[in-house]
Amino acid sequence: MKKIFLSFMIVFSLFIITGCQTNKKNNDEKVPFNLKKITGKVRKASLNDDGYIVINKSEVTQKVSYYNYIYEDVQIGLLTVKDSSGNVRIVINTCQSCGGAPYAYFVQVGNKIQCQNCGNMFSIDDLGNLEEDGCNPITIEDLTDEGDIIKIGVKQLEDLKDKFKDWKGPKVK
Repeated sequence: MKKIFLSFMIVFSLFIITGCQTNKKNNDEKVPFNLKKITGKVRKASLNDDGYIVINKSEVTQKVSYYNYIYEDVQIGLLTVKDSSGNVRIVINTCQSCGGAPYAYFVQVGNKIQCQNCGNMFSIDDLGNLEEDGCNPITIEDLTDEGDIIKIGVKQLEDLKDKFKDWKGPKVK
């Protein structure tokens, strides 16, 4: 009986020591255990003459793509995708609650997106209509649909710069 108990304690101790939910990189950074692969194109956001980010709707598909606005050497992520009705959905690619954590970004899992930090999932059809101050992607406040293009103001993004300083989300190379 003592041998079984001792064996159990050894296995349990190893489990606790190695961690059950995270992997560690060489620099002791905690990485979520079930990190999903980033799929989709990553583009540098372009500004028009008025200083708005411009996204061509023709580039947005039902597969997530990413646009990164670079402000003071920090890449601030946007996530774009078409919903089940063909409407373009665009959100800021960090979690409102997890924002600031390196893995607080979203990847597509079927018809949902998932935060790589907390694991919460959201329907693509709900993007842009989610709870304010919840544990979900951030809705863009200054977004204008102009037919073939969508214009996005940059002030809100610049105000969120600190949430992206250590961000490990999809980046423009």
